Formats: sequence, structure tokens, C-alpha cells
Amino acid sequence: MKPPAQVPSGTPLCRAALALYPPSWRARYADEVRALLDDSGASPAAAAASLAARALPAWVRPSRHLYDDGPARMRASVATVLMAGSMLTGLGLVFVQLTQAQGLRPGQHPVIGWCYAVFDVAFVLSLLVAAAGGLPLWFLMLRRACREVSPRDVTYLLLPVMASVSYLAAMIATIRRVGGPDGVGPGWFGVIILAGFVAAAVAAAGPGVALRRLRPRGPALRLATTAAALAARIMLVAVAAVIVAVIGLCVWAPDFAGHHHATLPGVYLVLMAAAAAVTVVSASRGARAARAS
Repeated sequence: MKPPAQVPSGTPLCRAALALYPPSWRARYADEVRALLDDSGASPAAAAASLAARALPAWVRPSRHLYDDGPARMRASVATVLMAGSMLTGLGLVFVQLTQAQGLRPGQHPVIGWCYAVFDVAFVLSLLVAAAGGLPLWFLMLRRACREVSPRDVTYLLLPVMASVSYLAAMIATIRRVGGPDGVGPGWFGVIILAGFVAAAVAAAGPGVALRRLRPRGPALRLATTAAALAARIMLVAVAAVIVAVIGLCVWAPDFAGHHHATLPGVYLVLMAAAAAVTVVSASRGARAARAS
């Protein structure tokens, strides 16, 4: 007897696609979407692709009724900025490694040098603003998790530290083992970069889950939301500098570091613009909620 086909909503592909949506969206619509997928008759691959394609708009333009009050909107904004901002930070570090770290500063094209300087200042300032505004909220949640004896929440809040330390230790060990006088090869460099993005996602996801579980509110949440909005706007300046610099490298220094291949820089800029858009839009929504509160 032939076993019954698995319903689309039960497949790993569809579960992974559904996990791409904001937690508030999943809490409200997940059951309905699963039922629709099962009744649609679509193949699991087609259902997962259709579901994944609509995930980004759910982050950028969330439905207002998903958030009952200002603090809920601010918590969602901070969680989104954490995830999108971590990806944006990772992309910024890739830019530093593949450009400034290689020593390219064409004298005949000072625009690239100016872009480097603007990016460095804006990038560091954005991180400092985000840290200054977010640490009070992080300490508030950590104290509450310790007071309530919640090991799970403590672990979520400590994930940024644990993920960062683990990644740095693994990266140093890898470079020592496979690196040469000129560093690691392209293959290992790609592995290190991919592992860095995974570590960044894990580091950002921990506090995001803690925000949803602990539901903080008050001045610390408003400060973190306002700081996230300011940091996102400063990071937007850094993104603009990256775009100009990458285009300049492709036009003025095509023989440097493979910039004569337009496809890879193009994909990079698309990812950079998408991460920046999600970060800025979500941060702006949170800032409006903070002002209203």
C-alpha cells in the first residue's frame, strides 16, 4: 500500500519558510497559513517558495493590528533591527576586508578614499550608538531573568557573547591551521564569512527571543528603540559610502580583487540595500511608537 503523501505544511521546507516571518505574524497567522497550504494542493517546493517570497514584506510593512500597544511595536522593532542590523554589520565587515584591508587607495581617484573615511566613521558611530542605547535594556532583561531564575532567558541574552567568542576562537584556529603567509585561500575565506553570518544571526536571535518572552517596557525600551532608529540612520550613511566605493572600484580599479566581475559586486550591493531598507524601516516604525508612548 502506497503511503499517503505528506501535507505541504508538514515538510521541512515549509516549516523553514514559515520561520522566516516575524514572531508576531506567526502567532496570528501560522495556523491559518498551514491550513491554506494543505488545502491548496500545491507541491511542498512550490508552497515553500510562495511562502518565503512574502516574508520580507511582512518584516518591512507589518500589519498594525499585530501589535496591541506601543511597547509591543517597540519590542518588535528592536528585534528586527537586531537581526537586520547584524547582517548589515557583517556585510560592512566584508567590505572592509575586501577593500581597505587589501590596501587599495587609488591616488588618482580620491573619492574611494573619502568613501572609506565616511564609512569608517559612520560604521563605528552607529555601533556605539546602538550599544549605548541597547545595553540598559539588555541589563534590565538579564536582571529580570536572573531574578525569576529563568536559565533559558539567561542563555538567550548571553547568546551574543557566546556566539561571538565561539566564532572568534574557531576563526583563529582555522587560520592557524590552514592559513599561509598570504592568509587563507578563497574557499576557506568563504567558509569563514558564511560562519560569521551564522554566528551573527544566532547572536541577534537570542535577545530577540528574550524580548518576546520577557516583554520589557518603560524607559529602557524607549531608549533602546530611539537609539536603534538613530543608529540605523547613521548606518545608512555608511551604506551609501559603500555603494559609491564599490561602484568606483568596478569602474576605476577593475583589476583589483576581482572587481572586474560585476555580478558579485552587484549581488553584494543588493544584499546591502535590502538589509539597510529593513533596518531603517523597522527602526523608524519603532521610533514613532516610542514618541507616541
